[in-house]
Amino acid sequence: MKVIENRVIRSDSLRESIKETGYAIAGNIGSHTVQSIRLLYDSLHQFTNKDGGMFYSLYSDDIEYRKGVHSGIFDILKPVYDSYFNNYKTVINSFIVKTPGKGSDFSLHQDSTGLDESMWSPLSVWIPLQDTELTNGTLCVVPKSHKFFHPYRGISFASPFANYENLVRRYLLPINLNAGDILLFDNRLVHYSHLNLSHSPRVVVMSGIFPSEAKILSVYKDESVPNSPIEIYLQDDDFLITNKAFYKDCTARPYRGEVVRKIYDPLPDISMYDFMSIAANHDVLQTNIPELMNPLHQMQIISEPV
Repeated sequence: MKVIENRVIRSDSLRESIKETGYAIAGNIGSHTVQSIRLLYDSLHQFTNKDGGMFYSLYSDDIEYRKGVHSGIFDILKPVYDSYFNNYKTVINSFIVKTPGKGSDFSLHQDSTGLDESMWSPLSVWIPLQDTELTNGTLCVVPKSHKFFHPYRGISFASPFANYENLVRRYLLPINLNAGDILLFDNRLVHYSHLNLSHSPRVVVMSGIFPSEAKILSVYKDESVPNSPIEIYLQDDDFLITNKAFYKDCTARPYRGEVVRKIYDPLPDISMYDFMSIAANHDVLQTNIPELMNPLHQMQIISEPV
């Protein structure tokens, strides 16, 4: 797939790294800023789940809480983001928490389509509030995989690698980070996070960075109907902050937005052999990390912060 160079990143070297590999570590926000975000986080969250799980502030039914998280994080990080990006907007600022235990595994995935990728490239910022490594659930990526697949991704239909996830897992590379490190990655990059086997929650700030002029899109496909099209919805700029269906009814047809396009042509079928060939052509090697190849635990979603 052709990848459009990301236009919001100021640094030429970072922009080139994101285009070529799909991710880059772009410095650190500093201990003072980490502490400010930690204070915000501690004031809003208390988890009692004993088996562990994944919490996304995006999934909360409390819209005022989500708005507070979004604006609170941006108030702290705006000077940092202004130094890295130009002509940008943050479509979501959120907390992602991996509480310790067997329920804290997360699925291998690509993030959902959020803009027109024939014109722009999406970007995520991932900032841990503590050091991360494999044992507490750091982010793991398949390098360069943002180039491998088609531009339509959504929770309502299967990923292009759904039938050979165990093969894709052989290519996962853990990205170990220090508290406050700024990891930038293309939303199309295949990624995953392992169980949190430590004794403390792994807390991350996640921001979605889009070009200012990019319209927010969402996609849907009714897989219960043979040959149904992929429907492209135009959404308001606050869609990721105020939509009520990211957790409950997340696979249902969107209750908001306007259908602006329907894709009837079948998506390219990328077989496991195609995947291996594409990886080889991009010099992406298997890592074969045992802990990442055969997940044995069931992900548990924690829907609310308190």
